[in-house]
Amino acid sequence: MVFCILFSVFTVANTNSFYTEQYAKVNAEKNTGMSMEDLDKTTTMLLDYLNDRRDDLSLEVTKYGIEEQVFDEREISHMVDVKNLYATAAKVMYISLALAVIILAYLFIKDGKARFFISAVQGYKVAVTIAIILIVIFAAAFTVGFNSFWTLFHEIVFTNDLWLLDPRTSTMINMYPLPFWLAMCTDMLVRFAVIFIAIFPVLNTMKRYFTR
Repeated sequence: MVFCILFSVFTVANTNSFYTEQYAKVNAEKNTGMSMEDLDKTTTMLLDYLNDRRDDLSLEVTKYGIEEQVFDEREISHMVDVKNLYATAAKVMYISLALAVIILAYLFIKDGKARFFISAVQGYKVAVTIAIILIVIFAAAFTVGFNSFWTLFHEIVFTNDLWLLDPRTSTMINMYPLPFWLAMCTDMLVRFAVIFIAIFPVLNTMKRYFTR
């Protein structure tokens, strides 16, 4: 479940087309004074930075007809924190996958094919129930009070207030306002639901095959 959640997060977060689509929806060109081309360049720079393909966030763009750096010092400092969080989440994702593979391989060898898939289906029914409860809880939080949810998330994962950006002066907050993050989190939740719940019929089919 941990791997599926984080895999959903990373696949959405690294989809460039998602950003371009959302820039149009949140009117980022007007709010930042930047062209869509410069917004896309900024997206590529941010994703390269988060994925260790570059070491800095230096990029000149045109804002309201003036050439300047896309982000200020506070925004860049916040992205250092974001990158650390991103790297930690990536490690957890890979570790959770490795542990799952090791445990499942051990149980497969220990119990044999038939018993393994019988137990896997029984265990997965519990996991799917937990997943559905989590999906409902988060969906309700997104629908009723996403602003409160998003604020609480930042207060928990960051130890400073660099994430508090002024929309009157911050390019970053105008590129990525609250509706952007609501759309991203919703997409992540949907992907998690599809990926995790879709595993169940696969297990069930394997169980029927090995126990017939």
